[in-house]
Amino acid sequence: MSWMTDRPLNQFALPRGWRGRLAGWVMARTNGTEMAEVLGELGPVRGRAVLEVGFGPGLLSKALTGADALVTGVDPSKVMLRQARRRAPDARLRLGSAQRTGGADGEFEVVVSMNNLPMWPDLDAALDELHRVTRPGGRLVLAWHGGTEPARRTLGMLLPTEAAERVLAGLRARFASAELTKTKHCEIFVGTR
Repeated sequence: MSWMTDRPLNQFALPRGWRGRLAGWVMARTNGTEMAEVLGELGPVRGRAVLEVGFGPGLLSKALTGADALVTGVDPSKVMLRQARRRAPDARLRLGSAQRTGGADGEFEVVVSMNNLPMWPDLDAALDELHRVTRPGGRLVLAWHGGTEPARRTLGMLLPTEAAERVLAGLRARFASAELTKTKHCEIFVGTR
């Protein structure tokens, strides 16, 4: 179930079987523009400890390791774990979730999640966990479809205003600062610890 919709998760949220492999193929071919915008928000990552939450087919993990970040990733899907390990063999990828990352307190300088925020079962538990594993002075970056010019394929997936306000309030309750910015194709929530 999703914290936002109270509906069961679909193949894009928790890919399984052949449909999950197909979902990974679709994600790998449609998230490139948004990924570039998220990378721009992260800034330089060389040598930094980065946790990617919900790595999906591994595109962002691959880009981050290519930029010499020290990447750890968690995703609840075995199908995505297999796809991502092929794309990003230098990342430390494992099964896990936003609520259970397996990371140590303050282990990561940057925690990033792209296009899976509404799919988390429990927003508050996830934000508690992500705050815990973010190093003091570190940043949490949560990106979702939208922005100033949302892609046509994402129009039915935009965050309702109430959901965006809930995420922002949750970040403000846990982080020293929090803001919502809009790029061309993304809504990006940033919390600084």
